[in-house]
Amino acid sequence: MTFFEVRSVEWRDGVVRLLDQNALPWEMRYVECRRVEEVARAIREMTVRGAPAIGVAAAMGIALAVVHSNARSLEELLRDVSSAAEILSKARPTARNLFWAIERMIGRIREARSLEEARSIALSEALKMADEDVEVNKRIGDVGATLISDGDVILTHCKQLG
Repeated sequence: MTFFEVRSVEWRDGVVRLLDQNALPWEMRYVECRRVEEVARAIREMTVRGAPAIGVAAAMGIALAVVHSNARSLEELLRDVSSAAEILSKARPTARNLFWAIERMIGRIREARSLEEARSIALSEALKMADEDVEVNKRIGDVGATLISDGDVILTHCKQLG
């Protein structure tokens, strides 16, 4: 059997691309987000689903804010990050991974000693989180493959609120 990797959240040329979960399973399409508000809307409207993916989307949203910020000092940049964090946190207030990702991103960005370093840290940390999510999902699949036999039926259920 041949497998290929599908990322539900990815960074491409300064744009966050989200696999539109609302279109699945009938269509595979991506939503492109260029602003933090668009990422927040995608989280709120369940374009992106699943705790880890929501966390990665939030991290990418913070990276968008940092990369596209016009800040001229680290202090200004941290204000932009704080504003982005507030916007994202309101998108799904019960999503723990969203807050974990925001906190991780802010912690890493605060380690920067320059604007350039902050931009580099923000993007590399968000990409690292996305890669970590893919690796965890692969491990879950490997474990699941040992538990599921040919012919088994699996039913998953997610209740959409609102």
